[in-house]
Amino acid sequence: MDLVFGGAYQGKLTWAASRFSLDGKVLWDLAQGAPEEAADCFYHLELLTWQEAEAGGSARALLQKMEPLWKDAVIISREIGSGVVPMDPTERVWRELHGQVLRALAEASRSVTRVFCGLPEVLK
Repeated sequence: MDLVFGGAYQGKLTWAASRFSLDGKVLWDLAQGAPEEAADCFYHLELLTWQEAEAGGSARALLQKMEPLWKDAVIISREIGSGVVPMDPTERVWRELHGQVLRALAEASRSVTRVFCGLPEVLK
């Protein structure tokens, strides 16, 4: 697994498509919900963690469910933890859950790259 993260509209998917040769491969937009089968790339992880937080789920449960599907994939996520802590309790729960998922994915990944303004910063 390879993890790519960064702020909104920073060129994460474009960079990952070039770096990991994703042209013609299976990409799954997690805005559609949890996938039922493996893909080469999953993007919008933050929307999947939002759905999990709203449902009262946990990072552990989400990771156990998804691990077989994305163990060999590129995972792309917006970083949501840098900024003002939201007043809404649901958004705070989501922010914490998302951070837990990103930490676990970073630990398990072959590579971790932060993309800012289309430029990669290799962390692992």
